[in-house]
Amino acid sequence: MVEGFECDADRKPRVHVIRRVLCASAELSNVSEFPFPLSLEFWFGIMRVCETFLTSRGMFLGDLGYKGDPARIEKSDTGNVVFYHYTHRHKLDEIMDSGGLRARLPVLATDLTPEFEGCFFVEGLLVPDPKWLSGSHFGDLPLEMVRQVVGDYLLRIEVPSDFPGLYVVDHAHGFECKHVTRRGRPALDIGYDCQTGHEVVRATVHSLVPVSDYRGGHVAPGIQAIRKDKGITIPWRYVTVSEDQPLSKTCR
Repeated sequence: MVEGFECDADRKPRVHVIRRVLCASAELSNVSEFPFPLSLEFWFGIMRVCETFLTSRGMFLGDLGYKGDPARIEKSDTGNVVFYHYTHRHKLDEIMDSGGLRARLPVLATDLTPEFEGCFFVEGLLVPDPKWLSGSHFGDLPLEMVRQVVGDYLLRIEVPSDFPGLYVVDHAHGFECKHVTRRGRPALDIGYDCQTGHEVVRATVHSLVPVSDYRGGHVAPGIQAIRKDKGITIPWRYVTVSEDQPLSKTCR
């Protein structure tokens, strides 16, 4: 929690958030450097908290007082990066025969992320059973969607520490609008316009942080393995079936 924040019972900053957002966006070190007086009540009335994620890169929801997920990057005994990928069990042969995990989903290249033009990604998780998947801000919505869309069969991925194109992403931006659609209300009250989904896609790509730089701060962190053009992102030699299968062995 940032010093000086006041929050409600679980997560939502009520004081100093807009001031902190504006200072961060302007790259000012403290609120006293701001060139004009700020009335928090005034800024809460005209500025959405989400604006900072739409107009800048590298910001964390944890920086604004939201409770971040405790998961960090897992390393093997040899220093390799370890992460996890859910799929459907019947797709395992297809993954093996094709040579590995294929990047099919496009990365949005914004004015702030031009390097992602023409890039695609495959997703993963920092840990097999992250806390944000079935609790915290979004309730059981993430778990529900993983089971329905992604699958419940867990693969373990171990790649060299210098493996290219690995980023940590915050899925909380996307889940904010999914929560509106499926549960009828926002979970974080960040202020996104969820009618088109354009804003949360932009904010999500702006949340990308190289794996080597991630020290926490995302609310719903995951992994994106990114490459130019569609194709195999994670070769099969780096993939094994996880001994831990938390979604297959439990009914939650």
